[in-house]
Amino acid sequence: MAEEKNRGKPQDALRDAAEQAARAFRDATDPERVAQAQAAMGLDPARMQETLRMMAERAQEQSRDAYDRVKAAAEEAGKAMETTVESAHGGSLTLSRKAIEAMRTNAEMGFTHLEKLAAVKSLSELIELQTSYVRRQIETAAEQAREMQALSRSVAQDMLRPAREAADKMRERD
Repeated sequence: MAEEKNRGKPQDALRDAAEQAARAFRDATDPERVAQAQAAMGLDPARMQETLRMMAERAQEQSRDAYDRVKAAAEEAGKAMETTVESAHGGSLTLSRKAIEAMRTNAEMGFTHLEKLAAVKSLSELIELQTSYVRRQIETAAEQAREMQALSRSVAQDMLRPAREAADKMRERD
């Protein structure tokens, strides 16, 4: 009867829960029961260590492969950047040389025109000489503009080629 009176008390419920937890812990740590549970799941404790070692080796190998791919991609990007900078520098020099050549041509045309103007003997000869000079100047300027445009396009394509090739290689790998 005393037992029936104590059943509804919170202390009894707490004690019962503690006893159940202690029993569950003993069962979970009992080597014989652990071996039975592992066998029921098809686990062989002797093979577990080998399986874990193989998984660790595989993860290490995959990490090494990923690192190698990232390293190779970074090296290729660096080389592409170097080539691009070298192309830009070379292209800049080529464009500068072409601009200097155009200025030299224009200056020579101007001096030649001044020499001819100094030898003019009549107003009609002056107008004819000036008209001819302006026409040649316009034609020369248009030709120089076409050449600079074509050269600029070529330099831009040469400058972008290394980056384009590196991007193509990266797409081929993926």
